Amino acid sequence: MNDWPHTIPHDLAAALAELERMRFHASDADRWGVIRDWLVKHGIEAPGHTLPTAPETRV
Repeated sequence: MNDWPHTIPHDLAAALAELERMRFHASDADRWGVIRDWLVKHGIEAPGHTLPTAPETRV
């Protein structure tokens, strides 16, 4: 995993910081939306498997 980044990319960190400056309290869904938008903008494909969820949200 030597090629795995050790920091959050600058543009993603800036987008997350902007979200935290909003007047409302950002939720996990809001944060995930920023991350998802960043991934899409940079052409990064979604994983081909289900991401882990909290036990109470599993169906």
